[in-house]
Amino acid sequence: MVALLVAALVQIGAPSQDSTYASPAVRALVLRAVTANRRVPDSLLAYQARVESEMAFIARQPDGSEQTFTIEQVESAVQWDRSGRYEQRVIGYRSQSVGFTVSAVGMFRQAWTIPVLYGNRITLLFGQPDSSARRRAQRRRRGDTTFAVHPFSEDRERVYRFSGGDTVATIRPGGRDIPIVRIHVEPSNEQLTQRTAVFRGDVELDEQRAQIVRMRGSFVTLGPRRRTRTRLLASQVEAIAYVEIENGEFEQRYWLPTSQRVEAHAAISLLGDQRAVFRVVSRFRQMTVRTQPADSATRQASLGGDSVAADARGGAGYDTLRLMPHRLTFAPADSIDRFAGWTRDLGELTGTAQADDFIDVAPDVWRATGRPLVRLRFQEASDLAHYNRIEGAFTGLGVEAKLRDAAPGIVVRGNLGWAWAERTTRGRASVERQTGRLWPIARVSHSLDLTNDFREPFDSGSTLGALFSIDDYDYVDRHLAVAGFTWFLTRRRDARVRLEAGVGSDRYAFVHETRGPLAAGDSGFRFNRGVDAGRYRTATIKIELHPEVNGAFVRPGIGVVLQGQAASGDLAWQRAELRLVGRRAFGPFLYAAQLDAGALTGDSMPPQQLFELGENQNLPGYGYKEFAGNQAVILRGLAMYPFPLWRAPLRLGRLVLPGIAPTISFGAQSGWADATNDAARSAIARLGTVGTPVLGFPTGIPGMPVSRPTDGIKTSVDFRLRFFGGAVSIGVARATDRHQSWKFIAGLGQIL
Repeated sequence: MVALLVAALVQIGAPSQDSTYASPAVRALVLRAVTANRRVPDSLLAYQARVESEMAFIARQPDGSEQTFTIEQVESAVQWDRSGRYEQRVIGYRSQSVGFTVSAVGMFRQAWTIPVLYGNRITLLFGQPDSSARRRAQRRRRGDTTFAVHPFSEDRERVYRFSGGDTVATIRPGGRDIPIVRIHVEPSNEQLTQRTAVFRGDVELDEQRAQIVRMRGSFVTLGPRRRTRTRLLASQVEAIAYVEIENGEFEQRYWLPTSQRVEAHAAISLLGDQRAVFRVVSRFRQMTVRTQPADSATRQASLGGDSVAADARGGAGYDTLRLMPHRLTFAPADSIDRFAGWTRDLGELTGTAQADDFIDVAPDVWRATGRPLVRLRFQEASDLAHYNRIEGAFTGLGVEAKLRDAAPGIVVRGNLGWAWAERTTRGRASVERQTGRLWPIARVSHSLDLTNDFREPFDSGSTLGALFSIDDYDYVDRHLAVAGFTWFLTRRRDARVRLEAGVGSDRYAFVHETRGPLAAGDSGFRFNRGVDAGRYRTATIKIELHPEVNGAFVRPGIGVVLQGQAASGDLAWQRAELRLVGRRAFGPFLYAAQLDAGALTGDSMPPQQLFELGENQNLPGYGYKEFAGNQAVILRGLAMYPFPLWRAPLRLGRLVLPGIAPTISFGAQSGWADATNDAARSAIARLGTVGTPVLGFPTGIPGMPVSRPTDGIKTSVDFRLRFFGGAVSIGVARATDRHQSWKFIAGLGQIL
């Protein structure tokens, strides 16, 4: 994932253009902006500020929802002076992660914040390197640039063209009216002899002084093509870096940074609309500006004073073609460990942003408009290849057609694959209109569906684990044809209703593999649990609020999922599920909780619709799907307290890890499952019994059902010591309803 995001900082290509300025008025406005922004105002000497930043690794799903894997929060003290010198000093650090990963802070060798927008160049995400970094880069013969040509630089006309010039807003700082005008900037098609980073997007100006108030867009790289090996890799990666920089007015004279957001998006072209996102959001505060009187500055400039001296040093007084280093330094580790002056909860900054905020400046292949696109694409990686005990090895092909301007919003997808051990063809096809807030869809499929309950959003079954005989799922062979729609209740798509109706049929899926090809010893697969075969008509409604908040990831907030389903025919049932998720920090403490509840009714309940609980089904300390019923509830909670020590990022040579940050945690999981009538008890029996004469045998007393009701509430508790933002843990756990000793546990991630 990190490799994809690094690739997002470089993208080849630029549109064809015919002229530099769209009109004489635009040319005049750009020339004013060049004069106003080429150099730092003479009276502006320096500033100091505090910056709170968040960095997050995120997976953006095809429906626009996001899953946050890692969040790092950093407090910095920054100082800049007009010579161009800039230092960002890290004074506070903390993190949360669902898995063990490298530190985002470790990706930076220089400051990641941009000090000013005056000058001929703009520093990008990784800052302007110091001399030692530049020498190391030259030794590695890296061709990547670390700064972009400013739209208002002296050499702008060789790479840019300009349009727009309209007044888009009026702001009123201090009761004064300041009109804001917008200039649109596009790279030109001129061939450059060196690889050059350039900006594409909008620049908003204070119309009175022509100084930059806001920049929003993306960076691309023009110039000679890369080597063939790199080019072949790049052809499979769709990548881009976005930026949104906002300035505020200070001393009623200067526009200096207040908010900065940089995002790197990357996707593997074969894997559909899923994207890896690296998001950095920074907020400046407590800005202290040092100035000198305007008449004094003018007099010094005319006499060869500070500004002229700065120019002679290659500083920012008159010319910034020679950039000064942007240093990134760290306070002593014990000082970082003690920092407690956070102004926002962990996850607040990155959680208010969305990847689709930049859709209007996205690459052509990610937009909903343009020429039709037909490509080889897979909705999920498992559509390309996976392995389980039913199908054995599975390989497939997928295609996607986005009709775009030919039929706005219409997307057609299909995949077809072969299960080699089962000797069966499976696949699906769908057509959907993705425009506005109402998305109609029709879908047909022949799939191997999971019967596991209360699964997390990313859980799509066994892909690689079954190679080692780890396949903690049960399956049903299902044909389905449905039509319906998704209705997004908000512009941000964080509240939605999905309604589908159609016909289906279920069949039992037989186990075709005895053990995984990489399994150690004599470990083998368990049998596949029983299902009722038959046809049915079905209707489903699903309501989701804040789907990006769930127990498997670290974004704070409250999420709700409510689903109801009814079926009639050979198989008939009514089923309802509820999920409530909450995650919140209170001071140094972090709390998370998740409630899952379900109810199933019907005169003859299919076993595949029952609710099953156990060790791998949200109730650790018990057996695999030890419990089942037509009514079930699981409540899981987690409380963590990070000790104020060893929080600073851990440097191991060139590798940087999140701080060790030892954290004590308490977790509890309570579950209840009940069979309320004879139909439910009969369905449990049809799941299978100990000694079932199929491949693999459940343990226990022969003839006993493999699952049973809980006969009350079953609870397990655990105490853990967590490290690296909670990603790694060791501790002890036990079930509380029976007399047994504590058992040692170790784990990765923060899944409740």
